[in-house]
Amino acid sequence: MLQLLFTWIALLSSAWAAGPRARMRLRSDEPAPIRGISLGGWLVTEPFITPSLYTIAVSEVNGSQPIVDEYTLCQYLGYPEAKRLLSNHFRTFVLERDFREISKNGFNLVRIPIGYWAWKKDASSVYEFATHTSRAQNVTIAHDDPYVSDGLQLEYLNKAVKWARKHNLKVLVDLHGAPGSQNGFDNSGQRNLYGKPQFLADETSARIMYSAALSLYEKLRGEWDGTVVGVEIVNEPLASKIGLDKVLSFYYESLELFAQNYTSQQQFVIHDAFEPVGFWDKHFNAGFRNVSSRYTNATQRFYEATSQVLVDHHYYQVFTDVELNQSAAERVSAALSYGQSLASESHAAVVGEWSGAITDCAKYVNGFGIGSRFDGTYYRSTNITSSIISASAPLGRCTSYLDISNWPEDYKTEVQQFIEAQLVAYSNATRGWIFWNWKTESAPEWDFKKLSSAGLFPKPFDNYKYFYSNGSQIDENALQGGCARTGTSWLATALLAAAVVLCAT
Repeated sequence: MLQLLFTWIALLSSAWAAGPRARMRLRSDEPAPIRGISLGGWLVTEPFITPSLYTIAVSEVNGSQPIVDEYTLCQYLGYPEAKRLLSNHFRTFVLERDFREISKNGFNLVRIPIGYWAWKKDASSVYEFATHTSRAQNVTIAHDDPYVSDGLQLEYLNKAVKWARKHNLKVLVDLHGAPGSQNGFDNSGQRNLYGKPQFLADETSARIMYSAALSLYEKLRGEWDGTVVGVEIVNEPLASKIGLDKVLSFYYESLELFAQNYTSQQQFVIHDAFEPVGFWDKHFNAGFRNVSSRYTNATQRFYEATSQVLVDHHYYQVFTDVELNQSAAERVSAALSYGQSLASESHAAVVGEWSGAITDCAKYVNGFGIGSRFDGTYYRSTNITSSIISASAPLGRCTSYLDISNWPEDYKTEVQQFIEAQLVAYSNATRGWIFWNWKTESAPEWDFKKLSSAGLFPKPFDNYKYFYSNGSQIDENALQGGCARTGTSWLATALLAAAVVLCAT
């Protein structure tokens, strides 16, 4: 087993030594690469980040309605009661002191998710977008949904930008929820486990998102200039269900709008739409105009703007049975290999979501009322089956939802190694990373504050226990049983960390 591992290490290290991408900057005139944190669960709520919010909502309807996401929370509570509950959440979950702490912890960027419904005027079905300095030129669109806004989310987003500026942080605004849902995940606002997401099923859904983006671009040119460095046009569109051509057309049209409005300090951020690494290399690329011409009558300004494209990749290893069934060594080396693969992309890349999670045991991480694959309860609460895991044959017993002080020591070690491996990989191979999430109520593997307090997240971020700061050599004290070897690259030595687990078994 070890012989095979070291043979693989040698092959990968030779490939990396042939020419890794130099560390990239937030912008060319910025002092550091992206070291970001997400404020998920705030302006777009998620059951696994604040389960108490959903427990309260369910209790207020006496458990008689299927409240599973923000859409159904608003639908079944009704506008006045949903507004009361959400207003309190927006007011209390994130405060200025969070931005102060984020800055003190060494982050330089905050990613803030927001849903399209932030532009809803009131309980009516009217959306209003300030896409021009003249209010008379605002765009209004009729769209029926139960969401609550009254300008609350935009009010807190404006506060967040001011807090970020005060505490020397940049901001990436992330359009996290689209009309009809862009993926069927509850984090889009509307859960749809088995059906087809309805984003881009009609022209209105695209028009709403274009208008939201233009409204944000107007702010970028004005009061947000210098603090907000980009807009992620839509989070995690599931191209395999929506239709890849629809997503491509939406992205191309969005870049045309960006090209008419951007400054050199701003990025056009796209999620990879769950397409393979390298898929986007020929898109938005002046060297492949024949590809772009299929989707847009691109102007010169469009091709100038392509230099501002940043591809956002999200990396988790807990949402398939195959990944959950990996050994600790396999998990670490998979993360390192993934990081290396991103180095060859033609566009700048960022790993805009990742976590310390090595199981899917956090309460409601798979959805409100849905269990975990790891302990088999997921298969009792969904129509999904697995050839690897079942309710009667789970991979193990869930413990990660407990306070970290109650985790077994070997579990803590595995989480720390996984975090450090990802930090090494993303720091060396991409423009940077954004951890998900700043805080949660009861999901420690996803909670920077809890992980950091327990000593499982390095302080500073390159103060590794299992790797040297430059990633070129493993700390030999971490290796046991005579397994210590000399590494020739950050990737090779990072893979050697996996041997810690192998040597201990």
